[in-house]
Amino acid sequence: MKAILPAALILLTIACGGVKPVKIDFHLPVLQSSDFSDAYFRQGWDQLQKGDSNAAYKSFQLSEVRLDKKQAAFGYVFLARKKYSAASAQFAQALETNPENLQAQMGMATIHEFEGDNAAAFQIYGKLLAWAQDDAWIKLKYEYIKSSATQRYLLEADKAKNIDKAKYIRALEQAAWFSPDLTAITLQIADHYYGENEWQRSLPFYEAVLEKEAYNEVVLLKLVAIYEKNGKFDMALMTLDRLLAIKPGDPVLESEKKRIRDRFQEMNLPEKFKRIFFKTEINREELAALIGYYFEPFIQMDRAPEIITDIDGSFAREYIIKTCTSGIMGTRPDHTFDRFSTPDRATFAVILNSLINYLGKNRHTLRFTPAADRVAGADLSPLHKNYDTIAFLVNAQILPLDTENNFNPTRPVSPADVINALKKILNNIGN
Repeated sequence: MKAILPAALILLTIACGGVKPVKIDFHLPVLQSSDFSDAYFRQGWDQLQKGDSNAAYKSFQLSEVRLDKKQAAFGYVFLARKKYSAASAQFAQALETNPENLQAQMGMATIHEFEGDNAAAFQIYGKLLAWAQDDAWIKLKYEYIKSSATQRYLLEADKAKNIDKAKYIRALEQAAWFSPDLTAITLQIADHYYGENEWQRSLPFYEAVLEKEAYNEVVLLKLVAIYEKNGKFDMALMTLDRLLAIKPGDPVLESEKKRIRDRFQEMNLPEKFKRIFFKTEINREELAALIGYYFEPFIQMDRAPEIITDIDGSFAREYIIKTCTSGIMGTRPDHTFDRFSTPDRATFAVILNSLINYLGKNRHTLRFTPAADRVAGADLSPLHKNYDTIAFLVNAQILPLDTENNFNPTRPVSPADVINALKKILNNIGN
């Protein structure tokens, strides 16, 4: 990397040479506290704020901050000069180096706005807001795009309501995309497709309703029917368990669960995999199996497989190799996977975050719906080593707190915990 960087800097020097002061007509992120220790980086940021992109570039070149921070800084140099493709390339490199670089993400969102792609900007601001709920600028941008786009599509829907049914539903879908908290609209869309016997199209909308109304019995029953029609007997069983939590011992539901379970057992899956769905907690082997199973279309083997010494005979061997090679899960220094150990919720949060980063690196865009107000686990100290990651997933509404507002970081994860979180991510890929 050290050999490559000077060549890249030479190209940047040529591109930035002989420039005049520019007007900074975009929001320049505030430096993080760790950046102040590098005098050149701090100086470059000050120079950029004053519109001297050439001086800023030279200062950034001399700084010794992390590579991703330097790449993001060069992105803002190009952004100031309205060279959007060059800026985008620098921000993309920064995110390839570090997917969690907030400055690079904000830069990409700004470019999308300048290019008129508010939907793409909205997706980035949603993720940023889950990471930084206290950032007033991010919250302002997210809420502005959300409210203006929702209003626009609701007006379109109102105009088409009694004229063009298809156009009316499409406009409602767009409004619901920007404002998933408008559950009544989402339910209307789902019921429309369900009534037209378009089960597959109704599915994501019913699942979205369930995110807001977890105990909506009508929706739960419809989901059971749709899952069964689609051959997703695993999800039908999980949904029936939610119904039985509402109506314990209900004879009709118990009978339905037995019938669905019999159909699930007929599926061509390893017996050990099928047993996962009837357990109260899972081990690392089973977690890898679930991630590999649900995300099989998205996890690619694009490099030599990870060497793992203790998975011979595992029913999930291929899934373990794929999740470890991709960096979603990890091995010990001695190349063992420790497949029978039980991950807790804090560890699971780290694995989920790695999955999200992997998807982002492979150009799979995710939509995050941040909580309206900042949420924090009452039992989680800010000094916890995984606090930021856990806070992000909680505020992104991927991992829930319990009724007492606790995260329970040391509690083992259950199959339901895992599948619910994976489905939330899966449902928002490319959405």
